[in-house]
Parts: sequence; C-alpha cells; structure tokens
Amino acid sequence: RHVASLIDDGATLQLGIGNVAEAVLAALHDRRDLGLHTGAAGDGVAALAQAGVLTNARKNIDPGVSVAGLLMGGPRLRQWAHRNPALELRGTEYTHDAAVLASIDRLVAINSAIEVDVTGQVNAEVAGGVYVGAVGGAIDFLRGAARSKGGLPIVALPATAKGKTRIVAQLSGPVSTPRADAGLFVTEHGIADLRGQPLARRVRRLIDIAAPEHREDLERQAHETLRRCGAAFGQKS
Repeated sequence: RHVASLIDDGATLQLGIGNVAEAVLAALHDRRDLGLHTGAAGDGVAALAQAGVLTNARKNIDPGVSVAGLLMGGPRLRQWAHRNPALELRGTEYTHDAAVLASIDRLVAINSAIEVDVTGQVNAEVAGGVYVGAVGGAIDFLRGAARSKGGLPIVALPATAKGKTRIVAQLSGPVSTPRADAGLFVTEHGIADLRGQPLARRVRRLIDIAAPEHREDLERQAHETLRRCGAAFGQKS
C-alpha cells in the first residue's frame, strides 16, 4: 500500500522478484499507462498487462513495449509472453545500463532487502549467516532511478521476519547497497525518505518505520552506532 502510493500514472516500473514485488503489482490495478523496464518479470506483470494497466504508452524510451531480462512465473506469465510483440527480452548490457536507465523518465525502481541498518545500508545477500543470493542488479536500478527525471529509488521490505526486526543497528551480512544509493525505504509502517538527509535524521526516519515493538531497542543501539560513525567521519575529515 505505501509503495503503491508513490507510483503515479505513466510511471515506468522496475521490480525485483518475490512476495514484495507481487504485492506491489497487485496494488496498482487502478493506475493508468504504467510502463516496464526490469531485470526480471513475474506473474504480477502479466496480470497488470491483461488488466490494461501496463500499456507502456507514456514511456519516452521503448514506447509501447515492456522490456525485461528474463521471465520468472507460471502459466499466466508464459501465456502472456508467448509471441507478444509488446514484450522484448533484452540482455543486461541494455536492461541494466546506467545511461539507458537514467534516460527513462519517471523510472521507479522497487527492490527488497534481507535487512537494512539504521543508516540506510542494505544487506541483500546473507540471512542468518547463510549466503542466499548475489548482489544482483538492485544497485544498478537504484542508481538509475535516482538519475531519472522524476524517478524514485525504493527499497521495500517487511519490518520483521519470524519476529525479528529487519531494520537493525548493524548488518549481519555484507553491504550490498551503500547508504548513498538507496533513497526511500518502505515497510508496512510507513515511508522513510532519506534523500539529502544527515546521518542522525536518517536514523530517526528508519526507526520510525521499524516495527513498534523493536523501536526502543533500536533507539538505544542507534546512539552507539551514531557515536561510532561520528568518530569515523571525524577521522576522515
């Protein structure tokens, strides 16, 4: 719901795969003339196209055509894609190219994460000490959307998983996306726009969209995080 509120008629979408992407697509059936330029397309894309929402009519690049790198879904997706002249599958040298992405007006990049720290760093590779996926193209699309005219770089994730907060004081895995490259974070509790914000305000806004039962602990841990970051920045300057 919160992610959908950021998407206007005529926007071009890039989405990751999985439950978050499918939930966002399902909430967009009242929009008009959405476009698609993405690395992977799932079943929700076919549903939007068949509902007349995904038309690509307002795209300034590849008008009238959905562009994807690969398809990941079931029979509905395959049926929609079969010999569809309004769909082009392209290589990553095009779908993920920085110049191409920046030239697409109103590109809204929506990617998920395993966890996010309170400064905006993203771990999308390691969960519970287990390597579950590569970096992927999220950083390409987030950077492209940030450069796009009217674009939005969004990281969306549930606030908790199995009762544990996914907004954390310190990542348990690698930094897949640096804090400078992720502009907006969204959970079921709200939207945190971190673009152009100082470190302390970034921390405040991310804690505000964490699950309420975890906010007090995050507040306490964030003081130590800010102290460490402040010391590190002071040494660099």
